[in-house]
Amino acid sequence: MSSATTTDSIARKGSGPHVFLNALRVQKDVIWALMMRELHTRYGRDNLGFLWVIAEPLIFCTAVTVLWSITKGKYEHGVAVVAFTITGYMPLLLWRHALARSLFCFRSNSSLLYHQQITVLDLLFARIVLEVLGCFIAYLAVSFIFYSLGLYEPPRDWGMFYLGWTYHILYATGTALIVACVTEMYEWTEKIVAPISYIMVPLCGFFYMVDWLPDRVQKFALYLPSVNAYEILRAGQFGSAVRVHYNLGYVTFVCLVMIAAGMIACRRVRHHIVIE
Repeated sequence: MSSATTTDSIARKGSGPHVFLNALRVQKDVIWALMMRELHTRYGRDNLGFLWVIAEPLIFCTAVTVLWSITKGKYEHGVAVVAFTITGYMPLLLWRHALARSLFCFRSNSSLLYHQQITVLDLLFARIVLEVLGCFIAYLAVSFIFYSLGLYEPPRDWGMFYLGWTYHILYATGTALIVACVTEMYEWTEKIVAPISYIMVPLCGFFYMVDWLPDRVQKFALYLPSVNAYEILRAGQFGSAVRVHYNLGYVTFVCLVMIAAGMIACRRVRHHIVIE
């Protein structure tokens, strides 16, 4: 065996980590390109363009916060209404946007699946990442505006605050994965997505904290992953000023099961997609 052949063989054996890193770079580039395409398709290149992904939730959240401040005053159950609204509305908007963008996501982008590097997961993840970035940046903008006006205080426990956001992102991702696959395989399910999303608005934990509910209702509220995520988020926002209830093990298990079920469904949904 020649020295050149031996060198090539050794290089191939040691190329595993490099191959993995290159695959990650390719995946990152694919997600980024799909995000840019989604921005241009959704908002165009005129006027604010891609800034609408931030401006849209910013406008909604500001309007809801001002309305609640007028109708409810500065405090409700001893909790600052502005902080309560900001920490409640943005995660809700993230979940609803992720849900809406998942409907027929694969079908509307099926032509892109001709490219070998693009998978159905890439198509959906690009949209989810876009919504997460848009909602979180909009939260930062809204909180800065109200902080400058002296109406909002920063979170007291940043660790719990970011943990709550993480669970909201996981929950939105799991929901989007499942809905994207189910609506692709069974078209009639699209009709029930909108009613379910509206029913979830008063139940998800945006309008209340678990401690405000009667004792017999609290345990049922905590079956919803979003309620646990809200409680964690508000524990970070208000600290010891509020009494929170959540089950960390339960919400972690449910979110991971939802994501796993969605990813398994994505492997099967490929057979239902007609590439045009």
